[in-house]
Amino acid sequence: MAYTRFEQSEEAQREELIRKIEASVRGMSIRELEALCYELSTKNYISERM
Repeated sequence: MAYTRFEQSEEAQREELIRKIEASVRGMSIRELEALCYELSTKNYISERM
């Protein structure tokens, strides 16, 4: 059963967002992934040391 984001717990919202992001990332080309990685690293969301 689908709930609106207002009816979901914070953890359920988090899990749903992670699933959506993972599905999107899987469909990206290497160039798109490189661009995303660069963008996230410049905003300090991820570390280049990973």
